[in-house]
Amino acid sequence: MTSVARLIKAKTISFTEEMITNYKKLQLNETELIVLILLYRRLDEQNNILSISDLTSQMTLNEEQISNLVINLVQKGFININMENSVESFELDGAYEALAKVLENEDDHSFKDRQDLLSQIVLYIETTYAKSCSPADLQIINSWLDLGYSYNQIKKAVLDSLKAKKLHLKYADAILANRNKPVKRQTVEYDEDIKKMLDEMYVK
Repeated sequence: MTSVARLIKAKTISFTEEMITNYKKLQLNETELIVLILLYRRLDEQNNILSISDLTSQMTLNEEQISNLVINLVQKGFININMENSVESFELDGAYEALAKVLENEDDHSFKDRQDLLSQIVLYIETTYAKSCSPADLQIINSWLDLGYSYNQIKKAVLDSLKAKKLHLKYADAILANRNKPVKRQTVEYDEDIKKMLDEMYVK
């Protein structure tokens, strides 16, 4: 799975929002889009059982029409079906990959720059910690980019967490937050007599 597809699956990039924006580029119609979004919501609820009757209860189409739509989406590679003990389960890895491909081919340089930086950070963290980043890790990294932390700031925080033998990003996140606290300006208390004198000097 590509790095962008992993970000979509980890909810760092909004599947629903990006699908609504790009479904036409994926050669999907509006009804197919709704089916994928409803299935995505089921996965979000930790339910990967494919139920045509449940989809029917949420749409205006009948079971035969929805069944045909699902079959078509499977054939297009957007839905992955698994059969175990006569129970059909599904995944949307194909949809994540297809959407990632569209996003990677966009002319939006800011998006590409962000993904390049994110990929660079992920590679550094996985190399430093000697383990793969989890979906929760990807969300933390994405929040760092939202806050405007630089690659060097992040790299130093991760390295310091390694030195402290804390091989998790929550520790690095705490380091970054502590180092980038807004500086509080100290309140200066004026002597009342001096304040009165200054006020009189600058009264026009």
